[in-house]
Order: sequence, then C-alpha cells, then structure tokens
Amino acid sequence: MKASTTPAPELSWAQVHAFRLRRHHLGRMATREDLVRVAGDVGGFQAQVMSAAELQAAVRSSCAVNDVRDALWKERTLVKTWLMRGTLHLIPADDLPLYTAAMRTRWIRTRPAWLKYMQVTMPQLVELFDDIAQELDGTPKTRAEILERVGHRHPNRVRETLSSGWGGLLKPVARSGLLCFGPSRGQNVTFVRPSAWLGTWRELDPDAALVEVARRYLRAYGPATKADFTRWWGNWPGVGSAAWGGLAQELTPVSVEGARLDLLTTDLESIARAEPDELVVMLPAFDPYLMGHASRAHLVAREHAPRVSRVAGWISPVVLVRGRVVATWTHTVAANRMTVRVDALDRIRPSARAAVRERAGMIARALGVARAEVEFA
Repeated sequence: MKASTTPAPELSWAQVHAFRLRRHHLGRMATREDLVRVAGDVGGFQAQVMSAAELQAAVRSSCAVNDVRDALWKERTLVKTWLMRGTLHLIPADDLPLYTAAMRTRWIRTRPAWLKYMQVTMPQLVELFDDIAQELDGTPKTRAEILERVGHRHPNRVRETLSSGWGGLLKPVARSGLLCFGPSRGQNVTFVRPSAWLGTWRELDPDAALVEVARRYLRAYGPATKADFTRWWGNWPGVGSAAWGGLAQELTPVSVEGARLDLLTTDLESIARAEPDELVVMLPAFDPYLMGHASRAHLVAREHAPRVSRVAGWISPVVLVRGRVVATWTHTVAANRMTVRVDALDRIRPSARAAVRERAGMIARALGVARAEVEFA
C-alpha cells in the first residue's frame, strides 16, 4: 500500500453504497448483450439455487431467465462450477482459467482433517483428480457415469462420496479447473472438462491470478479489508494477506465513518463523486451485493440480521433503499401472475413502495410472467 503522511480520505457509508450499487449494475440496468460482462463485474452469480442466480442476472441486465440458460448451455459464454466459499457460481467462461489458477495454491491444499474424514490419503486424492480428468471431455457425463469409470480404482469411502448428491470430492477437481457443469440430463446433473466444453483454455500464474481476482473484487465490493476478501474467498488462511501484498502499490486507505478500509487508488475519484439517492432495488436470494464482506452491519441493522442471514447459510431476498436493507420478500407464481409479499424491517415510504412495484414487474417479465402483485406486510 502506498505510504502517505496525509490523512485518509473521509467517506460516508451513503457514498460507499452508491458506488457499490453502480458497480453492481443495480442503478442503471445493463443490456441483455452485457449479461456475461455483468457476471464478471460482480465476481459471479452465486448458484447453489439456480433460480436465484438467474434472478441475480435479471435484476442487473434486461435479460430473461432463459437468456441465462442459453448463455450457459447453448452459447457457453457462462460456466457453472464450484468456486468461492466452496459454492456454485456462474462466471464468464473466459474468466474460469483465472479463478481456478488463483485457487490452485490458495485453496486446493487439502486440510489433513478433511482427508482423515474422507478416509483418503493425499496421493489417493491426486490419483482421483487425474482419473476424473482423463474420463471427462466435451461430452456431458452424469455422476453415476463418472463413478462407473473411475470408482473401481478407489476405496469404498471415495466411491460413496462420489455417488452422493453433494460436491464432496468433485469440488476440489472443479477448483483445479478440471471439471465444470454440463446441461442437466433429466433430473441428473452432468459434468464436462472445461477445456473441451469451452473449446479454449489458458494456463495462468496462480499468484498473479489471485492478485487479479482481488483487484476485481475491490472494483465491485470496495472499499473493503483483506478480512472481507478472505471471507468472500472462503476463509482460507493467508489468502487476504497474499492478495493485499500483491496489490500494495495500488491501494489507498480510506475512512468510512470511522472504519478503516482499503480502496483501489484508481477508484478514489469515482467514489468521491458518488451521489447517494433514493434508489430502490429488489435483490433475489444469495445476491452478490450481500455476500462480499465479513460483516453486514453496514448493510442491515444488527437486530434484523437474522431475518437476512438465516439458518443453514440461507441469504434472504431483500429490498434495498439507498443501498441498505429495509425489507425481505418472497414470491409465488401461479396462473401467469407473480405475487410478492414484502415484509418490512423499517418504514417504507409511499414513493419506495411504488418503486418496489415497478421492480417486481421487471422481475415478473424476466420470469415470463404477465403481471406482478405486491403485498406489503
């Protein structure tokens, strides 16, 4: 980080929220043609619930959920795989070599406790990676088909884990860049080798890749701390220090209402010009805007946090006003109508209610539904 004797620039949380909302494409919506770029700008859409990932795209670009599916399975410009926090993401296909290179040395080193739990040694795990990689190509294969080809060469515990519905042993293979999702076959998910499925691949230096991922993180989630980045990445020890060390000459410390954070120096002018407004946004479940920091205290009042960050890691759909959470929402679709229930955490002004109805209509159109009705609890 650049050494300086001058005081850190002073910012307000309102400025920070305005800056992040713009970088997340939550103010002025991008076009359908920019769908893939938007996915890259926010570091991917979290996709353990696929319908939520489709809506994360739809609230940022004028696309329908079918456009996301086409980008994944027809155009192959998006790719689905396990990445940050061990969670499924949709990211631009061109970015996959970058993320997997960054993870190669900053996550793939497997914890001894995990190896003991899986009853597998590190050499056995490496052999499994190689076996799966050799079996995968550009033709989608189900979990059962992979197991049939490689399972007989590995211990029972490994075969049991491969046949389960969880990522288990497949996650490390994915984060090594050797596996990603193919289109589902009925109720069964399929997997392919990325280099064959996407038709192109490039090898990148892991350390340089990690720094580039952190740089992109700060463009969307900054200002932030290395602890924030570590949490976003998946709490791997040392990853924040390695990333911040590589960015040292590109960072400027700022003070946000007493909180000491880091910002890319190139973003200082942009965030200083950020003008808070009454922007109202509806975010779907697991939205990236809420996933980027170790604490959400600046996004939602502490007494309401359990209604946003729920049990089993579930992150609720929320309504934002000026970048802060003011409500959660749920929806149902029936008879070509989407019914939205908004549960307020704070008072919602009439003008904001009108904006929620407008946003709900946009989400309904993305789902291919004719109209939306909004109920305020």
